[in-house]
Amino acid sequence: MKPVTNLRLLSVITLASSSLFFSACEKKAADSTEGAQAEQAEQAVDTLDSLTDELVVQLNQYADIVLAVKDAATAQEAVTNLNAVADAIAAIAARLDKIEMPDEAANIAVDEKMKTASMAIKQKMQAAGEIMSNEEVAGILIPALQNFGKRMAEQEKVFMRFGSQKNKAPQQQPAPAATPAATPTTEAPAAETPAPAAPTAEAATPATPAPAAE
Repeated sequence: MKPVTNLRLLSVITLASSSLFFSACEKKAADSTEGAQAEQAEQAVDTLDSLTDELVVQLNQYADIVLAVKDAATAQEAVTNLNAVADAIAAIAARLDKIEMPDEAANIAVDEKMKTASMAIKQKMQAAGEIMSNEEVAGILIPALQNFGKRMAEQEKVFMRFGSQKNKAPQQQPAPAATPAATPTTEAPAAETPAPAAPTAEAATPATPAPAAE
């Protein structure tokens, strides 16, 4: 009986070893596939159209984050998530800045895509007013939204390079230096520009960083 027992034990060991071997091979094949896919993704050529698609995804993510806020705790979560979206959009802008300027037809197509996306997001954000009616939530969320809008403004120069050139205003020429007055006047200085109004619920809908001016 002992030889049989040893033989059975050997069979069990062999089967277990084989299972481990095939599992290792399968894992290696899976890792190889994932690596190839990652390398393929890195080698993908960015285009105005593909980067605009990524931008639309992030803008919708922004809206979803704001609309998911229910209380102070979720507002704090939104602050972190909004920063992540702003980081993603900044990365998109950096890649966008490296591509060649497309032709007018491609720019017009992107104009239409961003116009449609902006309208959809604006409609989605109509529910944000109710969220901002909670003073505790507004106190947390409004500064985060203002910071988000500031970070979007930093990317405006890149986004404004794209889109139809026909609707864009010509660059403003620098004003000529004013001729100094021969005799100083006694007029009172002009009143200072009034401070901007306090942020309201509209702060929840910052300007969409579209690659084109509507």
